[in-house]
Amino acid sequence: MELPKAFTERMQAQLGSEWPDFLDALNTPPPVSIRRNPLKPYQLKEISGGVKWNSDGFYLPERPVFTLDPAFHAGAYYVQEASSMFVGEAIRQLLPGRSPANALDLCAAPGGKSTLLLSGLPPGSLLLANEVIRSRYQSLRHNLVKWGYPNACSSMHDSRDFGALTGFFDLILVDAPCSGEGLFRKDPGAAEEWSEEHIQLCAGRQKRILADAVGLLAPEGLLLYCTCTYNQQENEENAQWLKDTFGLNPEPLEMDAEWGISQSGLGYQFFPHRVRGEGFYLAAFRKSEGQSYNGPKLREMAPKGYQALPRKQKESISKWIKDPESLVFFQHATGQVIALPEGLQEPVTRLSQSLSRFQAGIELGQFKNNDFVPAHALALSGLVAEAVPRAGLERESALRYLKKENIDLEGIPEGWVLATYEGLGLGWMKVLKNRINNYFPKDWRIRMALPDKEDT
Repeated sequence: MELPKAFTERMQAQLGSEWPDFLDALNTPPPVSIRRNPLKPYQLKEISGGVKWNSDGFYLPERPVFTLDPAFHAGAYYVQEASSMFVGEAIRQLLPGRSPANALDLCAAPGGKSTLLLSGLPPGSLLLANEVIRSRYQSLRHNLVKWGYPNACSSMHDSRDFGALTGFFDLILVDAPCSGEGLFRKDPGAAEEWSEEHIQLCAGRQKRILADAVGLLAPEGLLLYCTCTYNQQENEENAQWLKDTFGLNPEPLEMDAEWGISQSGLGYQFFPHRVRGEGFYLAAFRKSEGQSYNGPKLREMAPKGYQALPRKQKESISKWIKDPESLVFFQHATGQVIALPEGLQEPVTRLSQSLSRFQAGIELGQFKNNDFVPAHALALSGLVAEAVPRAGLERESALRYLKKENIDLEGIPEGWVLATYEGLGLGWMKVLKNRINNYFPKDWRIRMALPDKEDT
């Protein structure tokens, strides 16, 4: 791999005698790792070991074509770089008392760390996943829907737009845009874009985002700052700046020596020659004091633009939903129905009033006349009642369904049917007398050619 000269000099100075080992690591194939979804029991196949700092993380012996795995489309797992899974361990160690938290992933796309937070936050917590760039926001929404947690909301805002939420969040993750040095092995093209000027630009932008984030933290709130880079300007120096400028208290983490993670300044650094993963840095801070959230009195407890679902429609929709008593239902003026976990109405309502580009909860579907048309998000949510008809698809049929092709099935009752693969929801079909309509979202369909039948 051809590395920039200035980067090489920096890393040689930083690593000393370990430089040859680091360079050798960069010239080996990167490990492939995935993280299973605790919400969706599924037997992972062909794993080659577990990620030491995350019990849901696993390595694969080689990189498969994930597009051709129906379980991937069902949200049974997320393809995530192993080092970044360390965020979950920080949450496990540092959230006090495991009480519910209002959490914010401020720079969330494409959603790996948001899904990690959803799996690790205490019961009753709320996560707001935010991304300012529209194209990346769509990827974030896609992955949140696949993960299937009803306590996830999303927004598309710059960090400067959150001023009305001062002191609102108990936990904020800032995975700020960085120079990406830790991804050189996975993406050699990133090395060609590296420059000293880009490091300075990233470090300044990170400080601006971090300064906005600090104001949003509640007293005793937890701030996690991470990057996928190695240099001290973006890592150690920004961490020290947080402590010195805002009086935040660094939070130490307990480390197993076998993990191979290095303590560096106020945080922790991952190097590919020491861990089975890529470059990553994380520092944790506690805000000991500051302004508590003091929002306006709420006139009604419903997200902006929504109203409580009428009783008759609630009774109808409850037939589709497992444990409907644990949820609250709202309907938008457009007819869209969403669900939120009981107890999250107030924080979600406050978020919806403070952020204009905001989406709450899980979309369930909408009523057309007296008929309920289920949404794709419901199929992937794990909320579908056991009484709803299902059609188990073999791998070939599942892939054809995911390409939005017509499939032939026998013995399936007429009406709405949940297409499944090994017990995992894939999407909806509507069975008519002489055909089956495939309701898999057009924008999500598999576009690549499928292998021959004997190869699937």
